[in-house]
Amino acid sequence: MTAQKSIRKTALQYGIIFSLLYFLLIFFSHTYVIEQLSNESRKHRLEKEVESFQTIIENETPTPDQISSMIDRFQLLLEHALIVEMKDGSIIASSNIDQTTLRIVSEKPAGFVEISQGADGLLGLKRGVGVNSSLSSITILEMESGLAERSIGAHLTLLAVSALLLVVLLALVGATTYLALKPIEHIKDDMRRLQSGKQPRLNPDAPEEFSPLIKQFNNLLELASRRLDRHRRLNSDLSHMVKTSISANLAILSDTDSLPPSRDDIDFMMSNLRDLSRSLNYRMSKADISGRQMGQSCLPIEIANNVISVMEKIFPDKSFRINTPLQNNFSWPMERQDLSELFGNLLENGGKWSQAEIDVSISQTDSGLTIEVADDGPGITPEAASKVMDRGSRLDETVSGFGLGLSIVSEILEDNFGWMNIGPSETGGARITVVLPFPE
Repeated sequence: MTAQKSIRKTALQYGIIFSLLYFLLIFFSHTYVIEQLSNESRKHRLEKEVESFQTIIENETPTPDQISSMIDRFQLLLEHALIVEMKDGSIIASSNIDQTTLRIVSEKPAGFVEISQGADGLLGLKRGVGVNSSLSSITILEMESGLAERSIGAHLTLLAVSALLLVVLLALVGATTYLALKPIEHIKDDMRRLQSGKQPRLNPDAPEEFSPLIKQFNNLLELASRRLDRHRRLNSDLSHMVKTSISANLAILSDTDSLPPSRDDIDFMMSNLRDLSRSLNYRMSKADISGRQMGQSCLPIEIANNVISVMEKIFPDKSFRINTPLQNNFSWPMERQDLSELFGNLLENGGKWSQAEIDVSISQTDSGLTIEVADDGPGITPEAASKVMDRGSRLDETVSGFGLGLSIVSEILEDNFGWMNIGPSETGGARITVVLPFPE
């Protein structure tokens, strides 16, 4: 099994990778934008130069020789190449223009001109002259190599600034990762204190992403603690009950003066053993309660129908009616044995005390899964109802009656974080409402 990496180290690794990619993206984006702005600036400058040269020629109306002299001065002053095409087809050009370039420029239409020449390139502007002039067009070209040399400084500056920003970005990513994952250190400290017995639960005050996990973990700890307490209590009760029953029977059997045992002694021992068997079955049913189990689910409607089928055989003179808007395949996150035990005790309690009818209602509400069992029997007194619902209090567990079934229901609800309400039904009997909340 591959060992899991540290979240902090993983976040930093991905942060560095993504920061480098972001740096490259920003750098090339800036380079593209600078080139576009540079081209726009050059175009604007060339338009001004062409316009200025055209104005001089139109105002002075120079001869071709004078135009050639002006072109040489223009080339010396601005280090640009200049081409003037006359109406008669002659061309006057700077000395740094070869015939190939002249031919290409003459074939180009008026507008922005770009000529590729190996490593170097020419960029210029060609403008047509009005019909009243002896000129046909004026073209100004500049070498891109010179511009590239001037832009190296800008690119180096951009590179240095981008590198500085990358360092700042990595520092921010590191600080953000550290601060965002700092609460995990508190959870680790809680786990250490939990393992050493210094605290019973994890601190629920945790980041939103870890809150459900911590709640589930604390619920499991609470459930384990409840199970341990219940099993200790049951073992203690069983030990006392079995020891008492055995002692009573041994006392009768060891009385040699009355051998063989009288009929009253035999009846007493039989009654004692029946009570012992009934109590053992009851306490074993409590020991079977699983509590909320992650990853477990069951079908409440199917379980209710199965339990009703059994109850109809046990109480053939009673009518069990189920009412639910839920589908048969509706599932609920709960251990099947627990829900079956819950339905069994509720319906057995209703069948035992009803006159003729027991109504079962199952629905999903905002609170969770709601189960109601109403009968037409004598009902449950408020004193008995409050006692069976008190946490840690139970009715007499050795006497048949309301205490047995509802005590087990109370245990199941306690381990599944549910609750129960006991009140009167519409027919004057008991209405027991059980709510199983949604898992957190």
